[in-house]
Amino acid sequence: MSKSKGMSAAMTAASPDRRLMTRREAAEYLGVSQATLSRWAAERTGPPFIKLHDGEAGSVRYPSDLMAAFVESRIKQPKS
Repeated sequence: MSKSKGMSAAMTAASPDRRLMTRREAAEYLGVSQATLSRWAAERTGPPFIKLHDGEAGSVRYPSDLMAAFVESRIKQPKS
């Protein structure tokens, strides 16, 4: 089994609904720009992400199940 297949199997085992989204896909999902998502990542204020390789800008991925949880955590109830 190759390293990438092993990593994929581990991710699937952890959460069968998990897919790793690119920054572009994550930005589209949230309705924000890629620049905003990058800024949030640098500030550690946005959704959780995975950095696959140190120092490579294109190596950031966003687990889809954690993206959904991030959105859910932002739901605000109106004041009565």
